[in-house]
Amino acid sequence: MRLTALPLWLVVLLSLLGIPARAQPILPEGKYPGLDQKMARQGRQFYRLNALPFGLSLNYHPKDAQAVQAITAFLAQDESDDFQEVTGKHPYELALAYGEHGDLGFFGGIAVAATAFEYRARKRDGAPSAVLDECRARVVRAAQSWHLFKVVTGGGGLVARGIQKLKSEAGEPPMPVDPAMTVPLFDESGQPLPAPKDNGTWRDDNSGGVLPEGEWNWVDSCSKDQLVGQVFAMVALYDAMKEDPDIDQGLVAQMEQDALLIGKMLMEKREVSNWPEQIAGKGLYDLIIMDADGRPTYHHDLNPLSLEKFYFKPEEGGYNVFNLFMSVGVLKALHHVSGDPELEAFLYQDFLGERGYLDKAADWPDDPKAIDYIYAGTMTNFDNPDMTGVALFLALYLEKDPKVTKVLRRFLEIGWWQREKENHTARNCKQPLWYALYLAATDQGTDPLLVEELANLLAAFPLGPYWNDAVVNCDSQELAAGKCLAVDGKTVLVLSTKPKDGDAMAAEALDPSIRPPSDFNARSNPFEVNGGGGLRLNPGGDLQAAYWMVRYFDALESGETHVSPFTRDHMPVGGWTEPPVDGTGGDAAGDDTATADAAGDGGAQADAAGPSDLPGLDSGGSAQPGVVKPGSNGCSAGRGGGNAVVGLIALAMLLLRAGMGRMGWRRQ
Repeated sequence: MRLTALPLWLVVLLSLLGIPARAQPILPEGKYPGLDQKMARQGRQFYRLNALPFGLSLNYHPKDAQAVQAITAFLAQDESDDFQEVTGKHPYELALAYGEHGDLGFFGGIAVAATAFEYRARKRDGAPSAVLDECRARVVRAAQSWHLFKVVTGGGGLVARGIQKLKSEAGEPPMPVDPAMTVPLFDESGQPLPAPKDNGTWRDDNSGGVLPEGEWNWVDSCSKDQLVGQVFAMVALYDAMKEDPDIDQGLVAQMEQDALLIGKMLMEKREVSNWPEQIAGKGLYDLIIMDADGRPTYHHDLNPLSLEKFYFKPEEGGYNVFNLFMSVGVLKALHHVSGDPELEAFLYQDFLGERGYLDKAADWPDDPKAIDYIYAGTMTNFDNPDMTGVALFLALYLEKDPKVTKVLRRFLEIGWWQREKENHTARNCKQPLWYALYLAATDQGTDPLLVEELANLLAAFPLGPYWNDAVVNCDSQELAAGKCLAVDGKTVLVLSTKPKDGDAMAAEALDPSIRPPSDFNARSNPFEVNGGGGLRLNPGGDLQAAYWMVRYFDALESGETHVSPFTRDHMPVGGWTEPPVDGTGGDAAGDDTATADAAGDGGAQADAAGPSDLPGLDSGGSAQPGVVKPGSNGCSAGRGGGNAVVGLIALAMLLLRAGMGRMGWRRQ
């Protein structure tokens, strides 16, 4: 742990008194005062406007130019946090609608982590009681709303993709509600609706009277990106609330039960051949996300034997690298929160041990049967590295077994953060959330260069207020020429793709000062040169999460790691054989040194070498920027080339099957 943040005499005195000296956070408050002020304004926007209905991250659509002027004036002053006092209007009176309910599981989950890490950071730093009380109230409200995702579906481990509150609180003006048409779960003959299954349908409250009548509805078809966002938020809230004497521990127990039920849903084996035609395979499989209509959700697969709904037989040897690491992160998070011994055995004895997935994760770079589409060059769907980064953080932050962490950190370094021969690797994408996840998960030490880059990236976003203004770096002539002068009048953008439907990409990720805005930047394409537009106030939840994570986690020396103060001991991995040390990332000695300070935790940059990857497979899951369309399929090029990727799935499957034939694989 770094002690250089304190004067030497104080370090010595603390040592003599037996008081541990605390390292500085990765991003200490006051080091970048302009950034602190900007993030404070964005936080005020978020809680007073975007999260007002029920404490979670939503898009706010103002009615008109007068509403825009009132919001801008409110955020420009610092004398009052009371929106109605400053503007004379309640936020609902100035809103046309709230949006992006259909991706709330992921977008909202990342923003919930910001709420939780802010509370932990301020509590550790001794914030004034009034500030701490408000932060605590936000955590409690977020936890209560997060529970509703598991109740409105009917329970039993089923999780909503998103939720919507239909009524205002007493004394508030009517809430601007999206008048989405709901669809029954079943038709009159008991057949599930809609047919075929889609990527998100609005449903009426299915809680059976548990929730007040007419107060909530929800979006179904929770995909794997929505689920990893769900468990990310659960872990962040759990660690923030557990053993806190000022928070009702009944909320913690409720979350433990939610995690247990989700885990049991995922552990159950199901016969996939009984399902609709879009699912190809035969046999019993687990790690399938189920829905309230009795069907798997549209993007349901966490099982490594599934390749976007095509299921391999175990004996065929092929496995989906993306699903492997997603499963580890999700299962680890659910075990962390629930403490369930069956879930522990499923993860460590069965999944990592008997099925050999820890061995496979270690063999990933050189295994010809490892199917890896996390990166795919200019065809990369940026949802995939985004989900992978979240899953790796969960798997590492909640784990202290060096046999497991060594394998995971190797993939973090050379498979995700800095993939060799991949220009779109996480290190190059200028996404603040990815920096924060890496700095919190690496054992390479906190690199000051990365911290400075992260601070500069956050400061470059037009936050507080974060309007969705159109950004056009390249006009039609420049697009045709393949080179543009950006809106700042000085940056020259060289295009790497030819324009198609306005989604031309630059050869390098754009600085946030010239990048098109987004309601969730970490899952948007940072190489896209044009975009944005429409009267919308973006929540910036992923940017706030990045900021508060590095405000909370400590800066560390090489070899030190961050581990949750509530990390659970577990059984050894069954049947696991340690691979030879090859010196590529991770801890060469197989040894993780956890920080002694449970109240704060950091990371750094590592050199990398890794394999090329299979192009062209999509995982789906979000609406296009600027379009209010709950439950829409997330394969838009605006998020990272997904539509084009979908078009290649059939070709990719033919190539994979040809490859299986050469390697002795057999499709059933």
